[in-house]
Amino acid sequence: MEPITDLATCLLCGAGASPALNLPRFAGAACQGCAQRVGHLLVQDPTSLTDIWPLLADDVDDEPEPSVQRADGKTVELRQVIAEMKRELSVEDRMKLAEMYGEIGLIREQLEECGRVLVAAPAAGLAQRALDVLFSEELCSPRGIEELRGRMFPA
Repeated sequence: MEPITDLATCLLCGAGASPALNLPRFAGAACQGCAQRVGHLLVQDPTSLTDIWPLLADDVDDEPEPSVQRADGKTVELRQVIAEMKRELSVEDRMKLAEMYGEIGLIREQLEECGRVLVAAPAAGLAQRALDVLFSEELCSPRGIEELRGRMFPA
């Protein structure tokens, strides 16, 4: 879905959104600033958002992280190596990675990558792709917008 070109009201902050990022499931739009705030919430503390994205809780694992040996002989956790590799990716490539994670069933990783895409404040087209994933019927709770609004703008 493409961003809306006309001025619309953001479902999260209530301000005018131009360009407005389409949230068709919730019959409205979000502004770029709120999309970026959603990304920050996902990156900073994804486990606190399980009421909005229940599949963020699916990765509870008591297994130790696998280790790999670097060329210099040092042993490090696999997640550290992957994080280093991801730092080199463009925002477009991170969005492709998020989409690939979804295709192979790594939904928690998909949601977190979409958050990182939004934090990077990409062009409206990339933000729209990330929001399309995040607010899809399969991943986001029906009250996702209301829950987010309460978190982002507590009364």
